[in-house]
Amino acid sequence: MNLTRRHALTSAIALPMFNSLAARAQEGPKVIIATYPGHGTQAWRSIVTERFTHETGVKADVFEVPLPAATVAQSAGNPQFNLAIVAAYSVPGLIAKNLIELLTPEDIPGIRNVPEKLWPRTPDGRLMGMPVYFGLFGIAYNTDLAKPSDFASWKSLLDPKWKGQLSITRSNFLAAYDVQLYARLSGGNEQNLEPGHAWLRKLVPQALNVYSSMASLEAQLSRGEIVAAPFYANEIAMARRGGNTAVAMRVPDEGGLILPYLLVLPKGARNPDAAKRLMNAVIEPQYQAGLAQASLVWPMNQHTVLSDSLRKEMGNSVEEVMARNISLDWWTIGSNLEAETRRIDQLMDELR
Repeated sequence: MNLTRRHALTSAIALPMFNSLAARAQEGPKVIIATYPGHGTQAWRSIVTERFTHETGVKADVFEVPLPAATVAQSAGNPQFNLAIVAAYSVPGLIAKNLIELLTPEDIPGIRNVPEKLWPRTPDGRLMGMPVYFGLFGIAYNTDLAKPSDFASWKSLLDPKWKGQLSITRSNFLAAYDVQLYARLSGGNEQNLEPGHAWLRKLVPQALNVYSSMASLEAQLSRGEIVAAPFYANEIAMARRGGNTAVAMRVPDEGGLILPYLLVLPKGARNPDAAKRLMNAVIEPQYQAGLAQASLVWPMNQHTVLSDSLRKEMGNSVEEVMARNISLDWWTIGSNLEAETRRIDQLMDELR
C-alpha cells in the first residue's frame, strides 16, 4: 500500500487500545508521526524519522494507524503522538473541532520552498499544516482495451461508447475530488458546484459500478472488467513498477487534480518545537526525493530534483507538474464536505 492509499473520514480504531499502545511508544521517541499502514509506515520510518534522528539527535518514530485523520479526531485534544499525515480535505473539519494547531510561516519556514498557491491556508491566512507531497488525479485505463488518446479530455468519460465500462468511487470521495474537478471544468468552482453535479448526472449512468477500494479498482482494470476510471496516478505508477502493465494512467489535457497531503500538529501534542523541527526537515529536498522514490508521490518542494530514472517513471519534472495541473481551495472543500457528501448521496439515489 502506498502513501496515499487510505484517506477516509471515519475509522473503526479501538481508541483505548490505540492510546495504550501509543503511550508505550511515546516513552522513547520525542516525535511520533501517525502514518498510514503498510508501505506508508515503512517509507516514513526509513526515509524520514531514521534520518531525522541521525541528523538532529531528536528521537523520532512512526506509529501506524488505519486512518490518521480519524485518529486525530479520536484523540480529543490529548494525542499520544506529535504529528499526523492527512489528506488536505480532511483538515478543515478537524480545525472546526479545535483539534489542529494553526501555524504561520515563522513556525515552519520551510514552507517557503512550496509555491504559495499550494499553501494550505485558512480564510485568515494561517497554515493548516506543512504540505509534504501530492498525488495526481487522472484517468486510469486498461491498456488492452483503450489507448492514451482515448482519454485526452475529461469529457471522454462521457462518450457513449464507454457506457457500462467505467467505474466511479464512493460519495465522500466524489464530494472531495470528482465533483470539484468537474465543476471547475464546467465553469463553476468550489463555491458553485452545480456544474459539477450536472456533469455527475451524465457520468454516473456511464458507470458499471462503484468501486469499494483501491485494490478492487486495480483488479477490475487489470482483468478488463472495466475500461477506465478516474483514479490516482501514483497508485497506477506503483502497480506498473510492480510489473502490472495491463494498467496505465492518462492525465487529460485540461490537467489533473493536485491532491496534497499535510503533516499536521494536533492540539495538545507534546514537544511542539521538536515536531515543528521535523515538519521543516521533511520539506528539504533529500527527504522529498526519498518519498518520491519510495511511493511515486510528487514533492511539494519545487526545488527538488528527481533522478533521470525517477523523472522518466513519473513522467515529468516537479515544476512542470505543478504548473499544468489544477489546485483547489481545500478550506472550502473540507468545510462543506459533509453537506456535499449528502448532496451526492441524494444525487446517486435519484439516478439509481
